[in-house]
Amino acid sequence: MVYEVAKKVENAHDEGIWSVAWKKDKIVTASLDASAKIWNSESMKGISVLSGHMLGVVSVAIDNSCKYIATSSMDSHIKIWNYEDGSLIRDIDSGPVETWSISFSPDGKFIACSGQSGNVTIWNVETGNKEQVHTTSGKFTVSVAYSPNGNYIATGSLDGLISVFDVVENKRLHSIEGHAMAVRGITFSADSTMILTGSDDMHARLYDVKSNNVVGTFSGHSSWVLSVAVNPDSKTFATGSSDKKVKIWDIGTKQNLHTFSQHDDQVWGVAYSDKGTQLVSVGDDKQLLLYNCQ
Repeated sequence: MVYEVAKKVENAHDEGIWSVAWKKDKIVTASLDASAKIWNSESMKGISVLSGHMLGVVSVAIDNSCKYIATSSMDSHIKIWNYEDGSLIRDIDSGPVETWSISFSPDGKFIACSGQSGNVTIWNVETGNKEQVHTTSGKFTVSVAYSPNGNYIATGSLDGLISVFDVVENKRLHSIEGHAMAVRGITFSADSTMILTGSDDMHARLYDVKSNNVVGTFSGHSSWVLSVAVNPDSKTFATGSSDKKVKIWDIGTKQNLHTFSQHDDQVWGVAYSDKGTQLVSVGDDKQLLLYNCQ
């Protein structure tokens, strides 16, 4: 296995970069400078700037069909953009402090959004209407993810609570008190059977979706784990941390396979390519880094 830095973009934004998404040949970054940017994943050249938010953009997502890009901002708005040309399609005003982390449903019809109330709001992409509200017993929900099969939504809260919802039944399945501090990163395995979390308690954990049991605990970061991403092959995953490190982990052996130390500040976002052979990371140092992982 070869792990190496392939390309680096310095000053990719004017301020810190808090989120990154990657589908097909486009990488999208979201920054506290109130903009998002689309990049060509091969050349790492900027294609377009998505401007219009009034405050920092804290989360970005791309739907599976690569029709839409979604951004959420501290200005309490979710914006839907055209994946191909970056044009604005829809602007959703979600109310005060109710936009933080966002995630597309697998069919691209809905967006789940976490917020300060602790609720998860489901928005209709085509109409911009509110479809459902899932209530957690946690505080500010700072992370949210749809499962690839569309059956579940998982959230992480500032108080460390993980909530798992059954989308079809519209009910909460589990409340997991697995972390002692905020869960800022959350995602599912490709087969939707496991949830991966990253927390301020410096640990990443894997949970079985149905039983909510801990499958594995991954320790090695020396500060908050801010971001997580599972490789599409579900054999490895990546974490980004306030310790300025990006780590690659083996799910089966629970071992740290490699550590990248190129960032100069905390790493807020990591994302794999569709094939899982490359990884990108972003952080407060305004860098966009591309790695080979094959």
